[in-house]
Formats: sequence, structure tokens, C-alpha cells
Amino acid sequence: MNEKRKGEVTREHIIRQSRRLFTLHGFQNTSINAIIEATGVKKGNLYYHFPSKEALGLAVLLDARDEFFQILEESLQGEDPLSRVVNSCRVIMDLMQEANFVGGCLFGNTALEMTDTNSRFAGIIREVFSSWSDLLEKNLRQACEDGLLASRIPPPALATAVVAIMEGGIMISRVYKNRSGLEDCILAVRALLGLER
Repeated sequence: MNEKRKGEVTREHIIRQSRRLFTLHGFQNTSINAIIEATGVKKGNLYYHFPSKEALGLAVLLDARDEFFQILEESLQGEDPLSRVVNSCRVIMDLMQEANFVGGCLFGNTALEMTDTNSRFAGIIREVFSSWSDLLEKNLRQACEDGLLASRIPPPALATAVVAIMEGGIMISRVYKNRSGLEDCILAVRALLGLER
């Protein structure tokens, strides 16, 4: 393995382990020492890749953002636009179950913790939620054009509501450590979209 590739692997390892810690404990409550312990890298090596804890936090958010956008694109599958929206919600529920409903949503957690105090973190979080809403809105507009959506709620507001419902469901499922909260939220999304149970 050449030196450049080794450095990329180390950087990726730091990001992944830090992401786990930030999701579980929050950015402020995760110390540099905890990151060093979790990653097994030396302090100098950590600062070689990330000159500050903020730089590491931003890298973690950008990595999680890119992964989430890919998951969203792949999850918006189905025979019609409304099915695609519901399927994307189910994929999110499955992701939370894979994590045993521990930690919740990194973006939601960071929004609560950091958006009032760090504009760079806030910018990434806004981008995530805006892009998520935009993807849903695109499908909801298509559903309107196809005559599938009878809701009086305009697609932009409906897309925002779906995102808010799912974020709330993630929080409830995290509290109770089961999927029932998210299942209820998906039922609510289906009702908003005028779909049968």
C-alpha cells in the first residue's frame, strides 16, 4: 500500500470512528482523547489529517451528507412517485434499526447542538435538510402532475412535513429503542399522501 493510499485509509478511519462518537455523544461531548482512543491513531497523526476538532467535525458531516444523499437517491424507488416517497421513509427506518436505534440522526442531533453556535456546521445541516426536502418535493410534484396526490398541502410544504415527521420518528424510536415510532410516522406520511394503510 503506497503512502498516499495509507493516508487516505487512515483519514477515512478517523472520520468513521469520529462519526460514531459524534452521533452517540454529540460534538461538544466528544473529546480529542476519546477520538484518539477510538481510532488508535497518535495525536500528531490526527492533527496531520485534521488541524482542529472543528475541521474533523466538518469532514464527518460532509462524509455523512454524501452517504445520505446516495442512500436517498437509491431509496426513491417504486412504481409511482408516492411509492418512492414512502419507500425512502422505509429505508430510513431500516437504517435506524441496523443501528439498534442508538444515536439517532447525526444531522438532527447536530442541528440541535451546533446550528446556533457554528455557522459552518449550520450550513451543512441546512444543505442536508434542503436537499432531502427538494428530492421529496420533486416526487410530490410529479405525483400532482400524474393525478395521484389529492392533498391540499402544496408539495414544498408537504415535503418539509415528511422530513419533520421522519426526524421526529427517529427521535421517538431512539427513546424507545424499537421501530414502532417510525412505523407510526410512516403511517402518518401515508395518510398525508392519501394512501391506504
